[in-house]
Amino acid sequence: MSVGVFLQQQLIGLWQDYRNWWLRVCRWQRGLSDLLAGRATQERTDALRSLRVAGAIAVLTVFLYTAGHFLPEGYDWKCCFSQRLFPSFYVPWTLPLVSLLNLPLLFTISVLGLGLRLRRYHAPLWIMALAFVSLPTLWLLFLGTIDGFALIVLVLLPIGVPLVLIKPQLASFALLANRRSLFVTIVWVLLSFIVWGLWPLGFIGIGDANWRAGWPQDISLFPWGLLVALPLMWLSRGDEDMLMAAGSFGTPHLFPYHFVVLMPALARMDKFWAILSWVFAWTPLLANYFGPMAWHFGNLTSVSLWLGLYFRRRALATEAGRVAADVANRREHTGVTKIAS
Repeated sequence: MSVGVFLQQQLIGLWQDYRNWWLRVCRWQRGLSDLLAGRATQERTDALRSLRVAGAIAVLTVFLYTAGHFLPEGYDWKCCFSQRLFPSFYVPWTLPLVSLLNLPLLFTISVLGLGLRLRRYHAPLWIMALAFVSLPTLWLLFLGTIDGFALIVLVLLPIGVPLVLIKPQLASFALLANRRSLFVTIVWVLLSFIVWGLWPLGFIGIGDANWRAGWPQDISLFPWGLLVALPLMWLSRGDEDMLMAAGSFGTPHLFPYHFVVLMPALARMDKFWAILSWVFAWTPLLANYFGPMAWHFGNLTSVSLWLGLYFRRRALATEAGRVAADVANRREHTGVTKIAS
């Protein structure tokens, strides 16, 4: 396939995404008109349901924003984000975005993002409880860092690509699940080079000896982890959560709280793997007893999350195959019966 044909296919796909979005907007507008006119239609029912969800989110947003004013300032917020100071490895469009934030709003975005991802996976209450009281989530909220953006914008792909790249340690691997998201990523990065220059050069110092000495809680296995990450990513094709779990082995920068983007995935696996993954997410605290090397126990979270998602997907595929075989057998039996009669 030539580059021109590939680009044409991706542009057509993006146009179709836009048309589908616009059709949903038009359908919602018709439903709102039917609601105001008192007409009983399916569009009216859908619009009413959307209004209820939007109202609940609005009330929750006000509550969270108010609660956020009572939070103590976390280290990252106090030393960096509130001062508009960023290390060189942050993408250049971080500053204009974070300039619009305060700590209560950041708290609101983080909690809402986690909640929306959990709702998307129809998570039961006990999974929601595990996700919210996991070490990555509590650590994120305690620090006052901006990883919560990745949670909420994963729902908005491919539109949310620039925001995903602000905290790309794990979320960027989700962009590989969809060719359109990958296409938008490539286009955005090329445009960013024109605007901000070769900004990836600021990443050069990540992972060197000085970095490791200053950040012992960085549990990245790069570059040797690529030997594990690449085959697992091949087996994870098309699945955002599996790609992020696999990519965690190969990312050059990984703190234990970066696993917050994978906490909603607990809803997609069997109870055993969900609980095991939640327990492993707490293992970096063993560094308090066994020294800095124990931070790397956090990599067990990657193993458990990926295996839990893999076994669940395989079980669903087996069940789908069994159902398809049953349907085919019933159709064949029906055809034989008709011929015999």
